[in-house]
Amino acid sequence: MDREQLIQRLRARVRRGGPAEQVWWNGELVHVSEAIIRAAELNEDEPIRARGDDVVIPSRLEDS
Repeated sequence: MDREQLIQRLRARVRRGGPAEQVWWNGELVHVSEAIIRAAELNEDEPIRARGDDVVIPSRLEDS
């Protein structure tokens, strides 16, 4: 998935409302509006994995 596809997907979640207004972003529960801002800040060639309400940006995962 590319950055623009992710932003479109997140905007669709905002339109649906309800519990769909939150997503997991690299393991952190955030409001969709925050996720849209984060997505807009990604590089165009950034690898993105998104499924259901999980968004993973592998290059931005923190090592624990």
